[in-house]
Amino acid sequence: MPRVRIERKGEAKPKRHRRASAVGKQISIGTIAAAREAERGFTKAEASHLFDRVAATSVLPKGKLRAGLISDSSWKRARKTLGPQASQTAARLSHILSIAERVWGNEKDATEWLNSPHPELEGATPLSLLRTEAGGRAIEALLAALEFGFPV
Repeated sequence: MPRVRIERKGEAKPKRHRRASAVGKQISIGTIAAAREAERGFTKAEASHLFDRVAATSVLPKGKLRAGLISDSSWKRARKTLGPQASQTAARLSHILSIAERVWGNEKDATEWLNSPHPELEGATPLSLLRTEAGGRAIEALLAALEFGFPV
């Protein structure tokens, strides 16, 4: 028979622990929202705002930074809404930026980290690897290692 715990007035409630998945993280509502947003297509305005945030701490101008992830031809071809591939890339950047903000504590430090070469990436910047899904997963794993204190 399960035990029933009776709380007394003024007694602190025990903290609930979040269930972690096999890779030590929990899927958040933001992740699901980003997936849906990518499916419907990022607007150019949303993507542009995202690139503004990342470019704030980059030595590259916003246009070059964006062209490193979404080609100029794809950007120009899109009218108001990006195509599926470009939307997926923007969603990946948005997801990684939110994780980096959680790890580093603020947007400035997170974007500086994204724009800086990293020894575990053979001198590449985390941002440059976000062109592909595999690169995005590698950056996500690196951020998880940093967040939870695993060896990198």
